[in-house]
Amino acid sequence: MSDTTRTDAGSNWVPWRVAPDSGFEVDDPSGRGSVEMVQVDDRHFVVRNAFRHSDRAVMKDLFALLVRNGMGESEARRAIDDARTFVPSEDNPTDLASIPRFMRWFEDPYGRHTLAAILHDELITDSANSGSLRSDALADRFFREMMRTSGVPWLKRWIMWSAVALRTRWVAGGLRRLSLVVWLALSVVGITTFVGSLGALVFDWPWPVSQPVWTLVAALALIVVAAPLWGRQWMAGLIAAVGALWLVPAGAAAGLAGIVYLVLESVARALRLR
Repeated sequence: MSDTTRTDAGSNWVPWRVAPDSGFEVDDPSGRGSVEMVQVDDRHFVVRNAFRHSDRAVMKDLFALLVRNGMGESEARRAIDDARTFVPSEDNPTDLASIPRFMRWFEDPYGRHTLAAILHDELITDSANSGSLRSDALADRFFREMMRTSGVPWLKRWIMWSAVALRTRWVAGGLRRLSLVVWLALSVVGITTFVGSLGALVFDWPWPVSQPVWTLVAALALIVVAAPLWGRQWMAGLIAAVGALWLVPAGAAAGLAGIVYLVLESVARALRLR
């Protein structure tokens, strides 16, 4: 595949200084490989210079998948060129990675995943499968692979991929949304049973089954059985369910702490404290 892009003319491409071996290149005349951002409100930034992802193995895999999905070779090259290149725009501010506040103990909105998250946001539009790659699921996969080359650890990037894949299936509607609802119900049952069984084994919690080890095994099996409801993204379903075993309780605790903080801030405002 060609390395030329729609922003080659007059550009100064250098490796991204945060992760020089990531495949990300930044248009930076200074040669430092810095991505410049300007904060425009409480949550959003405007990126000032262009950047692109140029890892050959990732591009080759993406090209093969597009062609397999029925896209012509020339069209696939143009789609990849557009998908892998970010062009600055004042009209399109970014919040970097959209990490909920109660989950920021797990990951920040910025880090080695920053450029991958910005490109992924560009590929996901209001309508399903209407981005440059014509497939939100493929855009999600591209996001995961960009995080891999950027050095994001295995479990973290797969959990983040699961989160965006969940959104993709929900937006698709129809059977995909229905299968997601069924998966969620089965996963809730499995996770609840797992926690209860583990508590009965370790802490001697009251449990209706005399041998909680069997309900523990059944709970793990149910999580695995539910994963195929995600179709070809079954691994996302498995990772999401397993991750929820420890992410949900910790996230709930962090969310509760956040609510307490907001209540205290409201009290401070009511008292007009300065």
